[in-house]
Amino acid sequence: MKETPFYTLEHGGKTYVFKRPSVDQLNRFLAKVARAPLSSALEFTRELAEDLEAWTAATGEKPGLALQAANGLMEALGFPTA
Repeated sequence: MKETPFYTLEHGGKTYVFKRPSVDQLNRFLAKVARAPLSSALEFTRELAEDLEAWTAATGEKPGLALQAANGLMEALGFPTA
């Protein structure tokens, strides 16, 4: 039986699937996000993307998707988001 994805983001008719982040990945993201939100979101989501090639292509075209996915991941983990 296939495992349910931790988080999915739908955009432009495509679905991007992400793994659950580890505590170390969360700590790295949270340590960097205040000073470099876009680059930290890109790095964080690329670590967690199930299909890295598709996600890299999508964020290359629309980098803001990384912030959207990072916020969704954090919300799924119970962190408050603005």
